[in-house]
Amino acid sequence: FSSQGSPEAAAQGRERPPAGGAARSGKRAAPAGAGAGAGALQPAKLRRAEFYKPPTSEELSQLKETEDLFHSSLLRLQMEELLKEVTLKEMKKKMIDAFLHEINSLLSAIPETPETELTDQAWLPKGVKVPFLQVPFDMKGRFRFLPPAELKVVGSYLLGTCIKPEINVDVAVTMPREIFQDKDNLNQRYHRKKALYLAHIAQHFSKEKLFGSMKFAYMNSNHLKPILLLRPQGKDEKMVTVRLHACPAPGLFKPSRFYPSKNNVRTAWFMEQSTPKEGATEPPTPHYNNSILCDTVLLSHLQFLSSAATDFPGMKDGLALLKVWLNQRQLSKGLGCFSGFLVSMLVAYLLMKSKIVKMMSGYQVLRSTLQFLATTDLSVTGISLAKDADTSLPVLDDFHQAFEVVFVDPSGLVNLCADMTASKYHQVQFEAKCSMEILDDRMVDSFQVLLMTAKPMLRAFDHVFHLKHVSKLQATCKKMQLLNELMDWGGNYVAAALPFVVSLLARGLAGRALLVTHSLPQIPEWSIDAEPPKHKDVGPLAFGLLFVPEFAASTLEKGPQADHPEALDFRTFWGEKSELRRFQDGSICEAVVWEADTVCQKRLIPEQIVRHLLKV
Repeated sequence: FSSQGSPEAAAQGRERPPAGGAARSGKRAAPAGAGAGAGALQPAKLRRAEFYKPPTSEELSQLKETEDLFHSSLLRLQMEELLKEVTLKEMKKKMIDAFLHEINSLLSAIPETPETELTDQAWLPKGVKVPFLQVPFDMKGRFRFLPPAELKVVGSYLLGTCIKPEINVDVAVTMPREIFQDKDNLNQRYHRKKALYLAHIAQHFSKEKLFGSMKFAYMNSNHLKPILLLRPQGKDEKMVTVRLHACPAPGLFKPSRFYPSKNNVRTAWFMEQSTPKEGATEPPTPHYNNSILCDTVLLSHLQFLSSAATDFPGMKDGLALLKVWLNQRQLSKGLGCFSGFLVSMLVAYLLMKSKIVKMMSGYQVLRSTLQFLATTDLSVTGISLAKDADTSLPVLDDFHQAFEVVFVDPSGLVNLCADMTASKYHQVQFEAKCSMEILDDRMVDSFQVLLMTAKPMLRAFDHVFHLKHVSKLQATCKKMQLLNELMDWGGNYVAAALPFVVSLLARGLAGRALLVTHSLPQIPEWSIDAEPPKHKDVGPLAFGLLFVPEFAASTLEKGPQADHPEALDFRTFWGEKSELRRFQDGSICEAVVWEADTVCQKRLIPEQIVRHLLKV
């Protein structure tokens, strides 16, 4: 093994040393013209012995790791360059810190407001609208603004795991205990107060010249989680987005009120009925409960991730690579996304279970996480970060009854995957499996395929169709009697109907489709003087179908035998399309036949099935 410098340096090493004192003292003569070009870069001067110097133990371990893991030194160099590219520079951090300090001083100077009824919002100027869909509008409770009890930066910025191009800094603004009353956990009262609190901050900040833009948004497009977005003035506007999260004072709510089986939205209030029906039981509201619990654990999650990242430089690099991987597959934004925060908690879980160790490099963290995702179905067997075996806390089975995908946080109360559908998780799982195969294949340029190439739905699926008028899902909710789900989602009929639509498609395409999934509903941010977006403003929903090639174009859908009890279920599902048929083996079965004469028409049989199932 030899360490080589430039050709000029090598040539110097081969030359005989000049006669005289230089040779005797072991010093080399200065190269000609050294005085003239002192500022220019000079060739590396190496002693003859240094050409044959053995590699250090660190160099040997790097060579071994490159050979065993990366398949080539090029992949290692590419990943190192990518990490340099997406990591936030120190100069930018100083500018962001200065911006945060100014926000902090402004927040503490916001004046109080007199106490009013929650429905009396006349104190709010016309230039600012409440960032919440207040339906139904009538509710009990009183509100007044008091300056924040505490301000804390939370999330990836403090951990050093946020990546370019979109730098988001999350700030938790703790609302004082005095603005809350008993039963604020019920009927969206907490959410309404949170929205009013942010609206008053926005109104006060709108007078300041510090901000280039100020907008409202829903965190991960969940309309129960309004946030305020602040961006600096001038050319730095695109540098950073500060996201203000209003959260309750610690210990304000009893955690037991928000277990997945508990109800916190009354049917009579939601349906705007004067009196509740006698003897009617209230349905559980797990998604609503989870939205409040998320606000109570922001600081504890930061502390948990901070302890995991201590003395673990590979975690920071691994998370950067995982976030790039998710971004390229359009999995990290929207309602029910696999966010950067979620993947950070997953890496912390793998560390807790010793599937990752703190000696690992970023690339090893990437591989271990993808391997776990590829082999673990969280929609069947959920995982939990809770260590203490507190018998009063809900168990994993309780979460599985309430949610499609289960990943419980360290408190044992919050499901981090509450908004995710099983079909979306299966897409993440499928992508992880494909990525592991690519990483193990020495013939493929895995860096280019996994981290540099965007993979939108059009590239990932065989068929993609769009549901243009999502407002029609309102009628779907009525038809499928999804009142309980609507109450749980605060009236969001898109989120309530989506899992049922996907499961309907998956059943109808069973045997043909390997994967049936949907795009993530995304609600754009909006100006502080505009009304909040409606549920239909998510735009068209896309559905992706990935087929089993042998069966995708089959014209026959063979069902159970006519005398079997499953036959009735088959007939009910397919309706008038189902008919009895005798097959060559003598069996008489329910069957559905799709009309297609040419190869071209056979390829479009899945379209016939989708149109029949959705009645479009």
